[in-house]
Amino acid sequence: MDSAVQSIWLVGAVTLIIGIVLGLLIARSSSNARSKEALIEELNDARREFENYKIDVSSHFSKTADLVNNLTSSYRDVHQHLSSSASQLCSDETLLISLERPAEAETADTDIAAVETTEPPRDYAPKQDPKAEGTLSEQFGLQRDDPLHDPSLTVDHTPGSR
Repeated sequence: MDSAVQSIWLVGAVTLIIGIVLGLLIARSSSNARSKEALIEELNDARREFENYKIDVSSHFSKTADLVNNLTSSYRDVHQHLSSSASQLCSDETLLISLERPAEAETADTDIAAVETTEPPRDYAPKQDPKAEGTLSEQFGLQRDDPLHDPSLTVDHTPGSR
């Protein structure tokens, strides 16, 4: 009877272990499939959101370009209106001449003049006299006429005190 009870316990323990192993394998395979599906869905959502963002940015810049073009056109219209009104209502010649030229031409002229008069920066100090020592010379800045500095001659130095 003792061996029959032991064999029943042994069969029950083996069955329990096999059931636990099979349950873990089934649970693991189903959770992997679920997590894969969740990750794929998350990736698809991120892609859709990114595509929507790209579309929004594109439409933003397109609208901005249209608004800037409208602003430029309105500016030209205001300038032409002022010019024509000034020619009808004013007698000041300098005002009429300045209003007849478009504003873009004025900025272009000043930009060209600024470019023509600008020199590139120098990486050295120019000499005042062609015969003078340059800044890279070993003698530059040294004066040999001065006596050597004696610290005992200064006001705050008293001999023998610290």
